[in-house]
Amino acid sequence: MIVYIARRIFTAVFMLLAIAFVTISLFFGASKDPARAMCGKPCPPETRAKVSAYMQTDQSVVWQYTEFVKGLFVGRTYGEGAQQVHCHAPCFGYSFPNRSDVTTLIAERLPVTLSLALGAAVLCLVVGIGLGALSAIRKGGAVDRFSTGFAMFGLSVPTFLVGLLVVQVFGFMLNALPYSGFVSFSESPTDWAWHLIGPWMVLSFILAAGYIRVTRTQLLNELSADHLVAMTARGASTRQVNRHAVRGVMVPVVAMFALDVTALLGGSVIAERVFSLHGLGDLLLSGVNESDLSIVVGVTLFSAFLIIVGNLIADLLMPLLDPRIRRA
Repeated sequence: MIVYIARRIFTAVFMLLAIAFVTISLFFGASKDPARAMCGKPCPPETRAKVSAYMQTDQSVVWQYTEFVKGLFVGRTYGEGAQQVHCHAPCFGYSFPNRSDVTTLIAERLPVTLSLALGAAVLCLVVGIGLGALSAIRKGGAVDRFSTGFAMFGLSVPTFLVGLLVVQVFGFMLNALPYSGFVSFSESPTDWAWHLIGPWMVLSFILAAGYIRVTRTQLLNELSADHLVAMTARGASTRQVNRHAVRGVMVPVVAMFALDVTALLGGSVIAERVFSLHGLGDLLLSGVNESDLSIVVGVTLFSAFLIIVGNLIADLLMPLLDPRIRRA
């Protein structure tokens, strides 16, 4: 077990370092120099070279990667003298257009994305597992047909279309839900939930479709397994059989849930844009629009970090949920 955990942790750290190198190579090595946007127009070559040196974008990709990894642990300093700017650890870069380090910008936007992600994840888990389990237990019935149609529709419709429909119907036509804005949980828990019902509906509708299909398929396989058929033959009740079958469904569901939550925490760009929420997805879009590579790289690597950590947690939970994995 200890060897399994050590191997998973080593793989996660290696993946993080590899993703950081690839991301920095793509954005800083292949993209245009962000000093052009900061220099303004007209921008003589001498001025542009000074701006590029100040922003440290004139260095090689290997140097950029080394400084980025070092900055995560000890911080990073830009410029010299009176113009010196220091980014405290963990430093994901410095946004010169916003005059702030990327870590601070991420911390300011994270509560919005965290509220959006956790609420949508819990809602989609309840709806997805509930409908998937009922669909498998009552195979061929009305609930099964409804759940299957719901899942197919959810997997087929784009997120932005569902979001626009929710805004149009519940926001403008019925005036039943707010269609923009965010209220902090500490300020008013009721208004916090009220303003997030729309985004939660959209994301949970899209994500629940996958949980319905996985839960239904896995539960049907478990119910037809030899040991559960033997339990039924020995006179076990339907509730006992279903309870044992649900345990076998938890492994793929936990893996999906870990990836979905961490992906949502990385920023749901479409939902945040539709509902005018200023989360990590909105921050990433603003970095792209402003050609701010520090924000793009910082948010991308922060999202990758969350996804890999979530996947690592799911891997470590697998042996606890399924004894067969622990024995292997």
